[in-house]
Amino acid sequence: MRTRKGALVILLFYGLAVFVSTDRVQGNETGISGSVVYDRNAMEVTNEKQTVHDNDKRREDDKREERTDKGDDNDSDDKGNDGNTGRKKHDKDKDKRKHKHKHKHKDKGDKDDKDSDGDGYSCKNDCNDNDAAVNPGATEIPYNGKDDDCNTATPDDDLDGDGYSNVNDCDDNNPSVNPNAQEICDDVDNNCDGQIDEELRTQFYEDADGDGYGNSQITTKACSQPSGYVTNNTDCDDTNAAINPGVSEIKKNGIDDDCNASTPDDDAAANLPPDPGEEGKKTLLGIDTDGDGVRDDIQRYINFTYPDDKKLRLGLTYYAREFQGMLKDANDLEAAYDHANKMARHGECLHYLKGEESINIERALDAEILNTRERSIAYITCSDNLGGRIISGAPQKEWKNSCSFDVDATGGDQ
Repeated sequence: MRTRKGALVILLFYGLAVFVSTDRVQGNETGISGSVVYDRNAMEVTNEKQTVHDNDKRREDDKREERTDKGDDNDSDDKGNDGNTGRKKHDKDKDKRKHKHKHKHKDKGDKDDKDSDGDGYSCKNDCNDNDAAVNPGATEIPYNGKDDDCNTATPDDDLDGDGYSNVNDCDDNNPSVNPNAQEICDDVDNNCDGQIDEELRTQFYEDADGDGYGNSQITTKACSQPSGYVTNNTDCDDTNAAINPGVSEIKKNGIDDDCNASTPDDDAAANLPPDPGEEGKKTLLGIDTDGDGVRDDIQRYINFTYPDDKKLRLGLTYYAREFQGMLKDANDLEAAYDHANKMARHGECLHYLKGEESINIERALDAEILNTRERSIAYITCSDNLGGRIISGAPQKEWKNSCSFDVDATGGDQ
């Protein structure tokens, strides 16, 4: 009996050894690594162990939870409470957490209602709760860099809302005035370029005499015609409404009535010097602007008194020139005598032109020449110095030759 058991053990051991050897030989003979077969089996074993481990862990967790629930039940039983006490405690803890969360929200609400700057507006409505001057009820103060009324739509640096800040807008109270506006003629710098109504104003000329014709020397620029101004500058005498381009020329009156030099008038009168007035009476010889030897006031008298008779005007002019020379040389006997002889010749010319009428014409001219006391005294002095001197006259038939100009060439009229 013992021999059989020993033989059986030897046989089992031998069979095991043969199994192992056969497994190795099969692996080599087939060309497949024995280790690969072994690794695959090992992975299957490992996965199987992992599955067993996970199942064991779940069973352990279930047991732990069961013990915990049992412990809670035991605690409830020990305190004399029913089995729902643990659940109630859990619900109570949940309520506490809910209350705590609610309290947290309440604290946040209290913070939103806070009014730190005391301006009557809570933090949630006040855009700056640290500045009492800033709140929705405040008035926006321009150009201070603050949103005073908590309204971003209210402009701070663009009061007229034209899209340009006051730095670039020359009038921040007028939306039609900004750098992009069109310049119009309204006495305003619409486009903020520093110029007013540039290239839009019209030039007007003063019309002092109200005849509708302006003075080229006095002008103004405006958007519309100012009172007392016209658009033309064609008046040659803005002090006399009877003189302007719209009137008819009056011949031989010594005036350019129609402000047109090409219109025939009186040539001599057209070149007359200005009236010297009282200044011309302050000296013996008066004022002779053009230096022709005849005082300005006498030259004007001759031309305006006889505008239609050029021959007579020429005869009187020569007569007046010698009379002026005689007054100047009143104390020079020979010079005064020479002037007196020439005056006699001019008198004969005037008598030839006007006959007996010439006597009154000469007397009237003499009165104009001797229009001051000084001039009258000079004439008396000259007459006294010539006392006893003989002044000879030419025969009447030669009086035409006594004229200092060509009577026939001059013509009778202008």
